[in-house]
Amino acid sequence: MKYHKNWKAFLKEKKFSDFDKGKGRWSDIPAVELGVQNNVDLSYELYDLISTAYGHIGGHFDFTSPEDIPADSDIWMAVNTDDDPEPDALRIGKNKSAGKKLTASGHDGTTAGKNAYILKTAELLHTPGYFAEMSKGIAHIMIKYHNVPYVDNEEDVRKALGKEIQWVGTHPHGQEIYPGYDGWYIRNIGGYHMEMKIMLGTPNV
Repeated sequence: MKYHKNWKAFLKEKKFSDFDKGKGRWSDIPAVELGVQNNVDLSYELYDLISTAYGHIGGHFDFTSPEDIPADSDIWMAVNTDDDPEPDALRIGKNKSAGKKLTASGHDGTTAGKNAYILKTAELLHTPGYFAEMSKGIAHIMIKYHNVPYVDNEEDVRKALGKEIQWVGTHPHGQEIYPGYDGWYIRNIGGYHMEMKIMLGTPNV
């Protein structure tokens, strides 16, 4: 029988269940606990959620494997929505000078997991100091069904991002769909392509 070369550390490795506050309750996971060198099972549990959520677009460019966790993200929170001990929805963010920026997410593909991630996102974006850049489907959901606040001027978006943007204002194809949400802009994403976004939430600017 072969033994793990550091079997004492192996036995102490943590999973999400070690942080879980109970079914349906979101639990914070300290970034220092993440990384396959620290808690490999925990990192794989969270990566599975990211992989499922972004699989339809080829994955998330910051997290291409469990080894990429936690990258430079220092806000991690997850929730268990069912009776097994594994997490079912995930929210990831970064502490910035402008507040807490939501940057990525994850879910297990179930309706319960998706709903938990959406409702938590809306809750956070209604909380002062939280903000996110959003586009396409998730922006539509947050605007149409959760009426989240948004940043309505170019100067504040630039302050919060610290990056170059091309201000658009009114969405060119959604004036009737998104009445009053005139904070759209275009910027380079990951050095790969230009994308239209809107800053939702209330950054500290």
